[in-house]
Amino acid sequence: MRVLKDTLNSFLAAFGVQLEPWMAPVVAVALALLLLPAWHRNFRTKQARKRIQALANAPPAEHQPLQRQILDLVRSNPFGQVVVIEEALRRGLRSLATSALADLEASGRKRDHAKRLRRQLSDERATTPEAEALAVERLREGGLEGAATDRLHRARKRWPDHPVFR
Repeated sequence: MRVLKDTLNSFLAAFGVQLEPWMAPVVAVALALLLLPAWHRNFRTKQARKRIQALANAPPAEHQPLQRQILDLVRSNPFGQVVVIEEALRRGLRSLATSALADLEASGRKRDHAKRLRRQLSDERATTPEAEALAVERLREGGLEGAATDRLHRARKRWPDHPVFR
């Protein structure tokens, strides 16, 4: 506590303010109150990141409730939404990334990040029919049947006569 008091005194002395002994706790509490919202946003982002890890390992039946919890944790926090999207993409959770990106774009904040993440989310396509078939299979194994079906339809349009899609 003494170190905190000395640091605070030297910081305020640089501005020509001299603290009385009773003022140090008041200033420390005021600083803590000013930093509390940033700490709370950071805490909720960290919780969301942990829940993404749990979501990646959860059975498909538990995906929807966990996704709602994650999105609720970062609902009004654009930085947290960016973190959730990046982490979800890293773990192959495209439905969560899409939902979080929709929330981020609706907020109108962090537009440069939203544009980059939208491109990253939509450009993740295989270059060969075999690689696309493998990607569809991975989506099905992950319990993302809707995303797998959409991707399969796009692949069939791109390579209509390839035997791997029959």
